[in-house]
Amino acid sequence: MRFYRKNFILIIMCLLAVALSSCGNNVDSENNGGRLHDWAAEYYGSGLAGLTLGLVNDHELSHWSVVFLDNITDNLNVQFANLTERDSEYILKLFYDYEEIPFKVDGGDIWLESYVFTLNSMSSMVIPINLKEDLHFENSHFLTVAVLTAPNVHAVDLDMMSNSYGVCMTFELTNRNGTRQANAKPTAQESMAFLELPFQGLMLNLDFDAKDDNQVLFPPKEIRAKSDETVKLAYRAGNYENTDDVLFIVLVDWQPQIINGNPFVHITNKPGYISYGVIEITIPSEKGKYEITGFVDYSPFALRNENTAWGNETCYRFTLVVE
Repeated sequence: MRFYRKNFILIIMCLLAVALSSCGNNVDSENNGGRLHDWAAEYYGSGLAGLTLGLVNDHELSHWSVVFLDNITDNLNVQFANLTERDSEYILKLFYDYEEIPFKVDGGDIWLESYVFTLNSMSSMVIPINLKEDLHFENSHFLTVAVLTAPNVHAVDLDMMSNSYGVCMTFELTNRNGTRQANAKPTAQESMAFLELPFQGLMLNLDFDAKDDNQVLFPPKEIRAKSDETVKLAYRAGNYENTDDVLFIVLVDWQPQIINGNPFVHITNKPGYISYGVIEITIPSEKGKYEITGFVDYSPFALRNENTAWGNETCYRFTLVVE
């Protein structure tokens, strides 16, 4: 199968159509009440449907994805709405400066790396979260919030190829008592090649033929490997305007992969061209099925504003079968 799309980001607040859903488990009525919160109803009233995501403190709305805090331990509220026609299960993941971090939900005592929940069709909820006090917060930092659909379903079983399986967005957390300034930007690495292809975003696949031919292939719906092996994947990422770098994270079974000693891949971007390279992922030790997913952020270390407050695009999802 071949893919010819150039995927422009056009919708504010990551209103993405969801193509994967789980069985229709209901969220407890205490959590969502089977209704839309006022903030979610505004999106639905505009005629837009899909998944909506926001992040606010306890006192004020966010503007262009900038959230002001007095302390890093202040309450944060993830606003999420399922404006699709299906009840679905979701998994919440957080990344601070693009590294996965634990968090607490709704004042709980347990630090979580993932939070799985269900939400009815045409319902919304607010998920209160708290971060650890040992995170550096002298100025602005970036919190990526990812809510991904159907964590216990596998693409190969659905016989489906899709990159619309959730919503992901990077917010700027700013110290109200400090300076709205990001840390020193790390140096982006050069990819193996720049290809002139009509594609924008992130694609992971097994196509290692790096050439300009107007084709970007889908990954297979499944790849097979032995326990504790490493598997090579080709990536094609970028082709964004008005930025000189992009960053992407690869998840296996919803866990971020360490690639070349880093929890993300940070590469240069060249408008009009897609960056091509090869990465290796480590295969889990236990036999079974695992989803391979990922997302890309353009201008990852730029302060959020009207030009950078956009959703992060997800790659096409496929299944790893460990034999």
